[in-house]
Amino acid sequence: MPMAFGARIPRLDVVSAGLFAAAVVAGTVAVPSPATAPSIPLDALGVTLLVAAAVVTMGLRRSMPPVALTGAVVLVNGYLLAGYPYGPVLLCLVIAVFETARQRTPLRSAAVCAPAAVLSSVTILVRVLSDRHDPGLLALAWSSWIVLPWSLGALVHVRDAARRRARDDLVARTALEERIRLAGEVHDIAGHGFALITMQAGLALLAFDEQPDQARRSLEAVRDTSAGALADLRGMLAAFHPRDSGLTGLAALIDRVRTGGLPVDVAVEGPVPGPLAATVYRVVQESLTNVLVHAGPTTARVTIGRREGELLVEVTDRGRGTPSTVAPPGRGLTGMRRRIEELRGHLETGPRDGGGFRVAARVPLPEADS
Repeated sequence: MPMAFGARIPRLDVVSAGLFAAAVVAGTVAVPSPATAPSIPLDALGVTLLVAAAVVTMGLRRSMPPVALTGAVVLVNGYLLAGYPYGPVLLCLVIAVFETARQRTPLRSAAVCAPAAVLSSVTILVRVLSDRHDPGLLALAWSSWIVLPWSLGALVHVRDAARRRARDDLVARTALEERIRLAGEVHDIAGHGFALITMQAGLALLAFDEQPDQARRSLEAVRDTSAGALADLRGMLAAFHPRDSGLTGLAALIDRVRTGGLPVDVAVEGPVPGPLAATVYRVVQESLTNVLVHAGPTTARVTIGRREGELLVEVTDRGRGTPSTVAPPGRGLTGMRRRIEELRGHLETGPRDGGGFRVAARVPLPEADS
């Protein structure tokens, strides 16, 4: 049993308990008792009570604060009732009360510390009956040794609890934002892949009998699109970025869209900085997916260029649809807008004059590329 009990006490607390016990004994011996507070000389029993009070208080104050407080109340009050001199031993109660209030809720710590204050006040009343001081005043002063550290400990507990709640809220909010981001990534990849697969499968069915070569190309495109989407999902889950975020990946994306039956014109004016390549890829991918799903038979144009320290990405079409009502929060155009705003950019979406839809993103260029 002693081994199991001692195993719960951190080594640092054992060392600090020994040092504190030595300081309490040395302080009691070094400081003479005042003439107005008569006491008996410190003997072996008195030293034992001092050491026990110090060791119990410092050794158990963090691992078992109520036990430390109970031990301190019993040993310190026993020491005082025996008539030994006042001294640093009083700090044992202060430390034990403070730690109890710091580690427990105010109500729970008050339930433990209130009896300690009452018992200590009674001890002082008994001790000073023959002294020259007013017993009531001394008892009140002694109670303050309990109330003051309890108040400070309770304030520290409330402060620490507020910090923990704030930290937990931050962790939960960060996790929620990451889940929303992950959902947006899955939406971008899966939505684009499924839209292409649906269109390519429809072309294969239409051309199956009369144009077997076209049907074969459409089925091959279905296979390639499925493999590409699966690879992108794996890459996103592993590192939260597209499998190929450069212009090579963008070219492959546009080739798959063209194979699916949507003519796409591309104009690229200047290189795309590496840090912005993934964003360009996602903007073009989501925009072309919306064209495939909503615009009907049409053509699309992708323009990538630079202007006044910004990278411009524009995707337009001449179709009949508008995706303004189909994107739930965190997905589709809303997710694209979030991605652009995270880079301090701006996204414009809306119908074009004369029909069709326009998506235009502006993102500040990195300083090295400006």
